[in-house]
Amino acid sequence: MRWNFIQISKSLLIIWLSFFALEVLNAQESSFWRDANLETFSTGGSLSFSASAYTVDGIENRRAPGMIQTNANLNFTVLGLSSGIGINYSTDESGLRQNMNTFHYNAGWRWLALQVGDMNTRFSSYGLNGATVRGGYLRANPGDFLLELIGGRSKRAVRPSIDTGFRQPAFEQWSYGAKVGYGRSSRSYFFLSSFYSRDSRTSIDGIDLDIDPRENLTLSPDFQVRFWDGRITLASEATASVFTNNLNSGTVSFDDLPIPGFLGVFYTPRSSSRVNYAGNANLDFVFDMFSLGLGYERVQPGFESLGSGRIRNDIEKVSLSPTVRFMDNRVSVSTNFSHSRDNLLGNRFQTQQNTGAGANIQYSINENLSLNTSYNLILNRVKPDSDDEFAGFGQTQTSHNLMLMPNLVIMADEITHNVSLTAGYLTIASKFDGEGSELQDEFLSHTYTGGASYSITLPSGLSLSKNSTIMRNDSDDLEINNYGINLGASYALFDRTLSLGLNSGLSMNRTERESFDGETISTRLQQLNGAASASYRLTSNDTFSLNVRTRSNRVLEGSGRAFTELEGRFQYQRRF
Repeated sequence: MRWNFIQISKSLLIIWLSFFALEVLNAQESSFWRDANLETFSTGGSLSFSASAYTVDGIENRRAPGMIQTNANLNFTVLGLSSGIGINYSTDESGLRQNMNTFHYNAGWRWLALQVGDMNTRFSSYGLNGATVRGGYLRANPGDFLLELIGGRSKRAVRPSIDTGFRQPAFEQWSYGAKVGYGRSSRSYFFLSSFYSRDSRTSIDGIDLDIDPRENLTLSPDFQVRFWDGRITLASEATASVFTNNLNSGTVSFDDLPIPGFLGVFYTPRSSSRVNYAGNANLDFVFDMFSLGLGYERVQPGFESLGSGRIRNDIEKVSLSPTVRFMDNRVSVSTNFSHSRDNLLGNRFQTQQNTGAGANIQYSINENLSLNTSYNLILNRVKPDSDDEFAGFGQTQTSHNLMLMPNLVIMADEITHNVSLTAGYLTIASKFDGEGSELQDEFLSHTYTGGASYSITLPSGLSLSKNSTIMRNDSDDLEINNYGINLGASYALFDRTLSLGLNSGLSMNRTERESFDGETISTRLQQLNGAASASYRLTSNDTFSLNVRTRSNRVLEGSGRAFTELEGRFQYQRRF
């Protein structure tokens, strides 16, 4: 696998160099250089260095006591050829997870781009979407044609260990992908992509593991058609995934799986191999005062993709989202409706159905005053599909959420006042079905929230802000009250080259609940927060910053854990 990756990288580099040489030769025989306005040489980029320290008393460390992180990006252009290098290094390296340090080099010439190093790209929603690959990437986009190739290592081997705590082992994993098509994302297009990923069974030897090496191949057609000057858009994509849960399982014939025989060049079906599908379709209408979106998504039970991380499967969803605008767009009313369900194959004891509906109204009363209000309804229903005792009881949960948010901005004599208010109400009702249930028949919860914030900005560079919040929750046998206030100030000096900031906050939490014997148990917690920051612009390209944050949690009544945290961070950044 490593030899194949090296060969692929060399091949991509040779292709790129050959293309560059041909372009130079063609340029010498044409008037391209005389007609084009290209810079002979230019550079740009940024470099940052940060160091942080952390300490805590009363609880276990939330992060490493010390960390150094460096990030560098360099971009340069030579006679129209653009290239770049990016590096991200952190001392917070851990064997408990995959490596987060990154390095990449990229080069581009007109419609051709090449990248080597750590890449995170997207081919489709269910195929390659989010997986980090350390290797090579090639993109060719002449006109409306598109070709993308990627290949490299997507996971390093992580061995289990009891010396450093819990560690999820992982095999070394190599991945490859390709995407071809015609069109543009802003217009009509058709793309076809494929992604292949395979664990290296020999990357972890001599250890009994709780995981099995896996293999995955996906194929994703993706298209979009736009009509009537873009007012109507139809888009859809689907992914077929062949997933092998255990490469150590025995091989089977292609006749045992719905897989085309020509895939035998790339994939060997096994007894643990399964074929599943996922897809979505969307239809959008956009007019002057009205827009409408229709959507449908279905992910088959058991669908998995090594290029997309965790995907919720066994779900079907339809959605509707109309929006109306009037009064010269000063008023916008947007609504949404969605309904989803699982148990698509009907082989589970229960089926869950989720229905959501909501509306949002935005009203710009004038240039200073605006009002935003929203309402959301969520209805969840769990229904047993059989009379079997393992099916359990049904459950219905209904929630209503109403929010009101006015905002006032006053600007006078270079002084800006900003006043914001928030009021909200949330109610949740849960009901359990079935006779003889030992569970509570019905559960009710009411939550009231409120908030007010005010800020003022003065021409001298001084800014002051105040924010307060309140929350009260009443539910069966439980009452929660939260109060909080936060004060902040910032000041810019020396022609705004030095910026200072200070922030402090106090929050109180009180919980009262009734125990099984009827006794009331009270808990009161107090938390103090403080933060200070300073930023100095030494030159137009050099900036220093310092941040200090502290948090103290006290138990005033009842049970809980008291702790104090202190964190500091220094950073230097240069742009060039």
